[in-house]
Amino acid sequence: MKNPKEFLYVGHYVDENGNYMLKIGTTNDLKRRKAEHTRNYRRAKLYKMPKDQEFEYDCTIKLSKYNTLRYEDKTRRAWKDAEIGAFVRNDRFCCKQKPKKVYITIRKTYEITL
Repeated sequence: MKNPKEFLYVGHYVDENGNYMLKIGTTNDLKRRKAEHTRNYRRAKLYKMPKDQEFEYDCTIKLSKYNTLRYEDKTRRAWKDAEIGAFVRNDRFCCKQKPKKVYITIRKTYEITL
């Protein structure tokens, strides 16, 4: 039996104060994870998502479970070094202005237009 694949994703939402909240993460079920993010970020104390919004995916890449975790960590470090925004726990970045592009490097570099 083949190992099941997982997804490395980049997504976002705009909080109640107009901050662009960028997130990188991994999941094996995109629909379920989107619903979890929407529910949790609407209840968050900081960077709360408005009731009329949902979490949105900008990019998804299918990889093995090991690689999704490895590239998530690698990309998070790269984004911190590039100062894309202020890092918030749970792999989110608070950007005062929406970045035009972000990059994920696996074998090649993926340019993700936001």
